[in-house]
Amino acid sequence: MESIVQKRVESQEEKKLQKVEGYIQSIEPEKFWEELGVVIREGIRIALEKAINYEFSQFIGALEYKRTPNRRDVRNGYRTRNFETVYGPLEDIKIPRARNSSFTSRIVPRFERRQGRMARLISRIFLLGLSTRDIKKVSKHLYGKIYSPGLVSRFNKELGEALTLWQERPIEKEITYLYLDAVNLPIRRDKTSKEALLLCYWCH
Repeated sequence: MESIVQKRVESQEEKKLQKVEGYIQSIEPEKFWEELGVVIREGIRIALEKAINYEFSQFIGALEYKRTPNRRDVRNGYRTRNFETVYGPLEDIKIPRARNSSFTSRIVPRFERRQGRMARLISRIFLLGLSTRDIKKVSKHLYGKIYSPGLVSRFNKELGEALTLWQERPIEKEITYLYLDAVNLPIRRDKTSKEALLLCYWCH
């Protein structure tokens, strides 16, 4: 009896393997990667929703369907969000809602439409030499979303503002630094030597 069951299982596995082999042989490589990307994004969306649900459980003080005196609110359905990530756009992400309070996920903030890393990556591509119009052409293929020249310019502005804040940040600790400079040696009042002298300043 066990051998019959085992043969049946092996036969089913062989049929599945043959089906997969037939699929791989018939599909075009480009199509394969596209479908693989869809599967990966769906897995990311599911994992993201689980993480947000855990956030929500911490927010209301209770897991779903759990009775506990620590509960601060109850579930009231959900709303959906689209969110752009480095893995591609994720659509219809379910965000739980509370009946008597307002829940905001830290992972997918309420008023943000894309992962913060997206803006930094687009700005980096721009800084490497692509124009805003070139980025518009390639962004669809890279990230599944078209980024207009105006949006790229806004990303660059935000990056510039962040850089200015970093440059102007207060420095609380004393810093020791070495300043190097090169100057041409004077020969007479109207002429200098082609040879340079390296000057070093030790500052504290």
